Amino acid sequence: MGAAEQPGLGFAALLRQLRIGAGLTQEELAEAAGVSPRAVSDLERGIHRTAHKDTALLLAGALGVDGQARELFVAAARGRAPAPGVLASVQPQARAASWAAAGGVHGFPVALTSFIGREAATCQVAGLLEEHRLVTVTGPGGSGKTRLAGEVARQVAARFADGAWLAELAPVADPAHVAAVVAATLGVREQPGAPAAEALARALARQQVLLVLDNCEHVIGAAAALCAGLLAACDDVRILATSREPLRIAGEARCRLGPLALPDPDSLADVAGCEAVALFADRARSADAYFALTREVTPAVAGLVTRLDGMPLAIELAAAQAEALGVSGLVERLDERFALLAGADRLAPDRQRSLAAAVDWSYRLLDETQRRVFRAVSVFPAGFTLEGAEAVAGQGAASAVAHLVDCSLLSPPQAGPDGRLRYSMLETLRGYGIARLAEAGEHDDVAAALAGYALGVAEQASAGLQTRAGEPEAARWLDAEDASMRQVLAWAMSRDPQAAQRLAGALGWWWFLRGLRVAAFRVTWPGRWICSPRCGTPWRSGRRPGRWPTPWKAGRRRCGSSTGSPRQPRTPAVPWP
Repeated sequence: MGAAEQPGLGFAALLRQLRIGAGLTQEELAEAAGVSPRAVSDLERGIHRTAHKDTALLLAGALGVDGQARELFVAAARGRAPAPGVLASVQPQARAASWAAAGGVHGFPVALTSFIGREAATCQVAGLLEEHRLVTVTGPGGSGKTRLAGEVARQVAARFADGAWLAELAPVADPAHVAAVVAATLGVREQPGAPAAEALARALARQQVLLVLDNCEHVIGAAAALCAGLLAACDDVRILATSREPLRIAGEARCRLGPLALPDPDSLADVAGCEAVALFADRARSADAYFALTREVTPAVAGLVTRLDGMPLAIELAAAQAEALGVSGLVERLDERFALLAGADRLAPDRQRSLAAAVDWSYRLLDETQRRVFRAVSVFPAGFTLEGAEAVAGQGAASAVAHLVDCSLLSPPQAGPDGRLRYSMLETLRGYGIARLAEAGEHDDVAAALAGYALGVAEQASAGLQTRAGEPEAARWLDAEDASMRQVLAWAMSRDPQAAQRLAGALGWWWFLRGLRVAAFRVTWPGRWICSPRCGTPWRSGRRPGRWPTPWKAGRRRCGSSTGSPRQPRTPAVPWP
């Protein structure tokens, strides 16, 4: 009930509401005001219906009431102004008792499904909130940031006398309205002509509260400014934010939320206990009461959640269709995952109703250069270096890659087999990027750029393989670039046979060093044979590689001249895998 609807509100009730709104006991208020606890008690119980002017001024100061509201407060204490009007004026400066007095969690939706996994992340975020006043949970769309924040808030709400409050920022289209939306969520009234952020700061100045700001990424600047202002003005306020990128303000601690734990591909003994598999099984049972992780279906489920990158939203969308398509049917159709994984929950926000919408939400927040770089680097089939990104994306790639990491569209760089820092992209994001690349008409140009980059790496590494000192480093470099080399060679066979021959020639010695059987295949260029490894077939370990001819020599011997007919290779031609 608002102040205007409380005609019977007297000064006793007014004082009590303002004290509770300030988070003070009677003894604390008395001490802050310099009056006796008995005086405060008597006023709140109505034993004394009015207060002396000096006492009223002391109480107003202790409650943080100032300006015109202070004059109205003193008038009400003297019995010369109605208390409801005073409360309406004071509320922008102190929270209303209806929410100030209550602890617990407020504004969070009721969880209708079980919370599975994320124990380590939950403990980490709860621990960070003990040490830092601002914690931001970041991660790609569909990684479960909102759900995690809600679970953390429920666990730590008891630490905060005034509870934990959720302010949902996803519906906010104008960054200028962020502070007003948060204030409205907390029941803080704005004063005409005064910024909402100031009213919010005054209301929270004496509160011990956890404020959860969900989905900050599209209003990141305004959210960062509001957090900085609240942290400076409110000593006992702590903020837990969720965003696809950090706020980047002083005092922020960041928790990057990755995929759920995936099953070990080499051991299916404890697949049911894996987070990603457990989530799929739980949600599949919601859609089909007869679903069970049998011995026959478990390997397919493990493969499915792995191909879905362990992302909770993708797994839940897939599980919703387990009854209709079966697990094997889902696996077979994953190449069309964006059309397949959609429409599971009609009441979910638009960005969470399909896998495509979740990724598109992040993509649309990028500027044009960042979008172009995102599309270009999606052509890499595995990890890539910053030099590789610059080769396929051109100018502006370095800064754009850094931003894509911040936005959780690329994983932070990790040292590869060659020691170089390499970025990676989830399969789902890569598929989305490839689709946008084709849609923009850039696929052929980017694929050609990747071929040029791969050929340069292969020829440079090939030179290193010819020396004893450079051989180990060059071999490790090609190990790290293996997936790109395979993809480029397959592309070049149909698009640029000459480049395919150059690439195979440059890679020959590395194939030999890595113990891969050499099989010849003909490229679409008359009169030429080149060499390629048959994947996964090692040399027999009992032989000495030094006694065999190197692949590039063997290839040259089999090829003949550019104008003559090639000799029949010793091994039959096989297609590139």
